[in-house]
Amino acid sequence: MPIIKNNTRTEIDLDEIKRGTLIWAKHRTWECGIGGVVSAVNAEMIFVRFLPKIQNVRNHYVIPAEELEKCEWQVRYSSDDLMSINTFGSEEEEETDGSE
Repeated sequence: MPIIKNNTRTEIDLDEIKRGTLIWAKHRTWECGIGGVVSAVNAEMIFVRFLPKIQNVRNHYVIPAEELEKCEWQVRYSSDDLMSINTFGSEEEEETDGSE
């Protein structure tokens, strides 16, 4: 019996989401989304830092790749100084340019 398995798994595209990416995300259980900056990212998770209402602290949330695959998150992000805003997990799965 082998000690490793060859499974396919969902991974975050590290060319698309990088450290410093501006991001807004809303989990299906939240009333509203939270904007922040990607502080770290790997194939399994996106780590987002944000300023809560108490401005003298920083907080974070984590977006697991498995939950993205299950469409538990709505995400908007920009890696190019807001020249384009990309969406994931909503009815609009296409890139918008803000000219609406």
